[in-house]
Amino acid sequence: MFRKRQIFLPDEYDQARKVLAGRDVIVLGMNGYSSLKPAMLTRWGVPECAYEAACSQLLATVIKKMMDCYAGVDIRVVHGASDMGVDKAIITAALHMGRPQLGFNCPKWMFYVPDNDDFPVYVGESSDAYADRFIESLDVLIAANGRLQAFRHDIMAAFEKMKYVIPVNVMGSISTNGGPEAIGVDGHIEDAVTAFESRVFMVSQQLGYIPKQDAWKNSIDRACNVVEYICRNMLSPQRAFPLPR
Repeated sequence: MFRKRQIFLPDEYDQARKVLAGRDVIVLGMNGYSSLKPAMLTRWGVPECAYEAACSQLLATVIKKMMDCYAGVDIRVVHGASDMGVDKAIITAALHMGRPQLGFNCPKWMFYVPDNDDFPVYVGESSDAYADRFIESLDVLIAANGRLQAFRHDIMAAFEKMKYVIPVNVMGSISTNGGPEAIGVDGHIEDAVTAFESRVFMVSQQLGYIPKQDAWKNSIDRACNVVEYICRNMLSPQRAFPLPR
Protein backbone atom coordinates (compact mmCIF):
# COMPACT_ATOMS: atom_id res chain seq x y z
CA MET A 1 0.00 0.00 0.00
CA PHE A 2 1.42 3.37 -1.07
CA ARG A 3 0.32 6.37 0.98
CA LYS A 4 2.62 9.14 -0.29
CA ARG A 5 3.21 8.09 -3.86
CA GLN A 6 0.66 8.43 -6.67
CA ILE A 7 0.40 5.18 -8.64
CA PHE A 8 -0.78 4.99 -12.25
CA LEU A 9 -2.11 1.59 -13.34
CA PRO A 10 -1.41 -0.03 -16.74
CA ASP A 11 -4.46 1.54 -18.42
CA GLU A 12 -3.60 5.02 -17.06
CA TYR A 13 -0.51 5.71 -19.17
CA ASP A 14 -2.05 8.78 -20.83
CA GLN A 15 -2.71 10.26 -17.39
CA ALA A 16 0.82 9.45 -16.27
CA ARG A 17 2.27 11.17 -19.34
CA LYS A 18 0.66 14.44 -18.24
CA VAL A 19 3.41 14.62 -15.59
CA LEU A 20 5.80 15.16 -18.50
CA ALA A 21 3.64 17.51 -20.57
CA GLY A 22 4.36 21.18 -21.12
CA ARG A 23 5.99 23.73 -23.42
CA ASP A 24 9.68 23.34 -24.25
CA VAL A 25 9.92 20.16 -22.17
CA ILE A 26 12.92 17.86 -22.64
CA VAL A 27 12.59 14.46 -20.96
CA LEU A 28 15.85 12.81 -19.93
CA GLY A 29 16.25 9.17 -18.93
CA MET A 30 19.22 7.02 -17.99
CA ASN A 31 19.77 3.28 -17.79
CA GLY A 32 22.61 1.23 -16.34
CA TYR A 33 23.36 -1.16 -13.51
CA SER A 34 20.59 -1.78 -10.97
CA SER A 35 22.76 -3.74 -8.53
CA LEU A 36 26.51 -4.09 -8.07
CA LYS A 37 28.16 -6.56 -5.71
CA PRO A 38 31.33 -5.47 -3.83
CA ALA A 39 33.40 -8.31 -5.36
CA MET A 40 32.35 -7.18 -8.82
CA LEU A 41 33.36 -3.58 -8.12
CA THR A 42 36.73 -4.70 -6.78
CA ARG A 43 37.35 -6.71 -9.94
CA TRP A 44 36.41 -3.73 -12.09
CA GLY A 45 38.56 -1.24 -10.16
CA VAL A 46 35.64 0.94 -9.02
CA PRO A 47 35.09 1.99 -5.38
CA GLU A 48 31.79 1.11 -3.73
CA CYS A 49 29.05 3.73 -4.42
CA ALA A 50 31.29 5.53 -6.97
CA TYR A 51 29.18 4.40 -9.93
CA GLU A 52 25.96 5.79 -8.45
CA ALA A 53 27.67 9.05 -7.42
CA ALA A 54 29.17 9.45 -10.89
CA CYS A 55 25.80 8.82 -12.60
CA SER A 56 24.18 11.45 -10.35
CA GLN A 57 26.91 13.94 -11.18
CA LEU A 58 26.62 13.23 -14.91
CA LEU A 59 22.86 13.72 -15.02
CA ALA A 60 22.82 16.77 -12.74
CA THR A 61 25.59 18.40 -14.79
CA VAL A 62 23.72 17.78 -18.05
CA ILE A 63 20.54 19.25 -16.53
CA LYS A 64 22.41 22.34 -15.27
CA LYS A 65 24.11 22.84 -18.63
CA MET A 66 20.76 22.75 -20.44
CA MET A 67 19.12 25.14 -17.98
CA ASP A 68 22.06 27.55 -18.24
CA CYS A 69 22.14 27.28 -22.03
CA TYR A 70 18.42 27.53 -22.71
CA ALA A 71 16.72 29.87 -20.24
CA GLY A 72 13.27 28.55 -19.35
CA VAL A 73 13.78 25.03 -20.72
CA ASP A 74 11.72 22.53 -18.74
CA ILE A 75 13.86 19.46 -18.05
CA ARG A 76 11.97 16.46 -16.67
CA VAL A 77 13.31 13.07 -15.71
CA VAL A 78 12.15 9.44 -16.00
CA HIS A 79 13.60 6.34 -14.33
CA GLY A 80 12.82 2.88 -12.96
CA ALA A 81 11.69 4.23 -9.55
CA SER A 82 13.75 1.80 -7.46
CA ASP A 83 15.91 2.82 -4.50
CA MET A 84 19.09 1.25 -5.86
CA GLY A 85 21.71 1.47 -8.59
CA VAL A 86 21.24 3.82 -11.51
CA ASP A 87 17.62 4.57 -10.53
CA LYS A 88 18.71 5.87 -7.15
CA ALA A 89 21.38 7.96 -8.86
CA ILE A 90 18.81 9.50 -11.22
CA ILE A 91 16.40 10.27 -8.39
CA THR A 92 19.21 11.91 -6.39
CA ALA A 93 20.15 14.13 -9.34
CA ALA A 94 16.53 15.09 -10.09
CA LEU A 95 15.85 15.99 -6.47
CA HIS A 96 19.10 18.00 -6.27
CA MET A 97 18.15 19.96 -9.38
CA GLY A 98 14.48 20.28 -8.40
CA ARG A 99 13.19 18.62 -11.57
CA PRO A 100 9.82 16.81 -11.98
CA GLN A 101 10.07 13.01 -12.16
CA LEU A 102 8.03 10.07 -13.37
CA GLY A 103 8.95 6.53 -12.37
CA PHE A 104 8.22 3.35 -14.32
CA ASN A 105 7.92 -0.14 -12.88
CA CYS A 106 5.85 -3.34 -12.92
CA PRO A 107 4.20 -5.60 -10.31
CA LYS A 108 7.19 -7.98 -10.28
CA TRP A 109 9.64 -5.28 -9.10
CA MET A 110 7.44 -2.87 -7.13
CA PHE A 111 8.83 -4.11 -3.80
CA TYR A 112 12.02 -2.19 -4.72
CA VAL A 113 10.02 1.06 -4.89
CA PRO A 114 9.91 2.83 -1.50
CA ASP A 115 7.03 5.01 -0.34
CA ASN A 116 9.28 7.78 0.96
CA ASP A 117 8.63 10.66 -1.44
CA ASP A 118 5.93 11.91 -3.77
CA PHE A 119 7.00 11.46 -7.40
CA PRO A 120 4.41 9.35 -9.25
CA VAL A 121 5.04 5.88 -10.68
CA TYR A 122 3.45 4.26 -13.71
CA VAL A 123 3.06 0.48 -13.22
CA GLY A 124 3.04 -1.50 -16.46
CA GLU A 125 1.49 -4.96 -16.65
CA SER A 126 4.91 -6.61 -17.23
CA SER A 127 8.62 -5.78 -17.22
CA ASP A 128 8.66 -5.52 -21.02
CA ALA A 129 5.58 -3.30 -21.03
CA TYR A 130 6.92 -0.85 -18.46
CA ALA A 131 10.31 -0.76 -20.22
CA ASP A 132 8.53 0.08 -23.50
CA ARG A 133 6.61 2.90 -21.83
CA PHE A 134 9.80 4.17 -20.20
CA ILE A 135 11.52 4.51 -23.59
CA GLU A 136 8.40 5.90 -25.23
CA SER A 137 8.16 8.68 -22.64
CA LEU A 138 11.67 10.12 -22.98
CA ASP A 139 13.46 12.26 -25.56
CA VAL A 140 17.07 11.46 -24.68
CA LEU A 141 18.43 8.23 -23.18
CA ILE A 142 21.84 8.35 -21.50
CA ALA A 143 23.10 4.76 -21.57
CA ALA A 144 25.39 4.42 -18.54
CA ASN A 145 26.61 0.81 -18.79
CA GLY A 146 24.24 -1.96 -17.62
CA ARG A 147 23.83 -5.56 -18.71
CA LEU A 148 21.77 -7.47 -21.26
CA GLN A 149 18.47 -5.73 -20.49
CA ALA A 150 20.05 -2.34 -21.08
CA PHE A 151 21.55 -3.46 -24.39
CA ARG A 152 18.76 -5.64 -25.74
CA HIS A 153 15.76 -3.60 -24.72
CA ASP A 154 16.55 0.00 -23.95
CA ILE A 155 19.11 0.73 -26.65
CA MET A 156 17.27 -1.17 -29.37
CA ALA A 157 13.88 0.19 -28.32
CA ALA A 158 15.25 3.72 -28.39
CA PHE A 159 16.27 3.29 -32.03
CA GLU A 160 12.94 1.67 -32.90
CA LYS A 161 11.09 4.61 -31.33
CA MET A 162 13.51 7.15 -32.84
CA LYS A 163 14.84 8.46 -29.53
CA TYR A 164 18.27 9.99 -29.03
CA VAL A 165 20.81 7.67 -27.37
CA ILE A 166 24.05 8.83 -25.74
CA PRO A 167 26.27 5.94 -24.57
CA VAL A 168 28.54 7.08 -21.73
CA ASN A 169 31.05 4.56 -20.39
CA VAL A 170 30.79 5.66 -16.76
CA MET A 171 32.47 2.53 -15.41
CA GLY A 172 35.35 2.67 -17.85
CA SER A 173 35.90 6.38 -17.19
CA ILE A 174 36.12 6.09 -13.39
CA SER A 175 37.79 2.66 -13.15
CA THR A 176 41.44 2.19 -12.22
CA ASN A 177 41.80 -0.87 -14.46
CA GLY A 178 39.50 -0.27 -17.42
CA GLY A 179 36.22 -1.43 -15.86
CA PRO A 180 33.98 -4.34 -16.82
CA GLU A 181 34.57 -6.48 -19.88
CA ALA A 182 32.03 -6.31 -22.70
CA ILE A 183 31.20 -10.02 -22.50
CA GLY A 184 31.37 -12.04 -19.27
CA VAL A 185 32.76 -15.54 -18.79
CA ASP A 186 29.24 -16.92 -19.27
CA GLY A 187 29.11 -15.42 -22.76
CA HIS A 188 26.48 -12.84 -21.79
CA ILE A 189 26.79 -9.07 -21.97
CA GLU A 190 28.50 -7.77 -18.83
CA ASP A 191 28.57 -4.12 -19.89
CA ALA A 192 26.15 -2.84 -22.53
CA VAL A 193 28.10 0.32 -23.38
CA THR A 194 31.44 -1.47 -23.66
CA ALA A 195 29.75 -4.08 -25.86
CA PHE A 196 28.28 -1.32 -28.02
CA GLU A 197 31.66 0.43 -28.30
CA SER A 198 33.42 -2.81 -29.23
CA ARG A 199 30.90 -3.77 -31.93
CA VAL A 200 29.85 -0.42 -33.48
CA PHE A 201 32.42 1.74 -35.27
CA MET A 202 31.64 5.32 -36.31
CA VAL A 203 34.33 6.07 -38.89
CA SER A 204 33.35 9.73 -39.06
CA GLN A 205 34.06 10.27 -35.36
CA GLN A 206 37.15 9.85 -33.21
CA LEU A 207 36.75 6.94 -30.80
CA GLY A 208 38.16 6.78 -27.29
CA TYR A 209 40.10 9.52 -25.53
CA ILE A 210 43.66 10.82 -25.49
CA PRO A 211 45.76 9.22 -22.73
CA LYS A 212 46.74 11.42 -19.78
CA GLN A 213 43.52 13.43 -20.09
CA ASP A 214 40.72 13.19 -17.52
CA ALA A 215 38.49 10.52 -19.06
CA TRP A 216 35.58 11.19 -16.69
CA LYS A 217 35.60 14.98 -17.24
CA ASN A 218 35.81 14.40 -20.99
CA SER A 219 32.79 12.07 -20.77
CA ILE A 220 30.70 14.67 -18.94
CA ASP A 221 31.73 17.48 -21.30
CA ARG A 222 30.94 15.38 -24.35
CA ALA A 223 27.53 14.32 -22.99
CA CYS A 224 26.65 17.96 -22.19
CA ASN A 225 27.65 19.10 -25.69
CA VAL A 226 25.62 16.37 -27.36
CA VAL A 227 22.48 17.08 -25.28
CA GLU A 228 22.90 20.81 -25.97
CA TYR A 229 22.87 20.09 -29.70
CA ILE A 230 19.86 17.76 -29.41
CA CYS A 231 17.87 20.27 -27.37
CA ARG A 232 18.47 23.06 -29.89
CA ASN A 233 16.62 21.03 -32.49
CA MET A 234 13.67 20.29 -30.20
CA LEU A 235 12.94 23.62 -28.52
CA SER A 236 10.98 26.63 -29.72
CA PRO A 237 13.15 29.23 -31.54
CA GLN A 238 12.93 31.64 -28.59
CA ARG A 239 14.46 29.02 -26.32
CA ALA A 240 16.83 27.48 -28.85
CA PHE A 241 18.46 30.77 -29.86
CA PRO A 242 18.45 32.97 -26.74
CA LEU A 243 19.95 36.45 -26.80
CA PRO A 244 23.06 36.93 -24.64
CA ARG A 245 22.39 37.73 -21.01
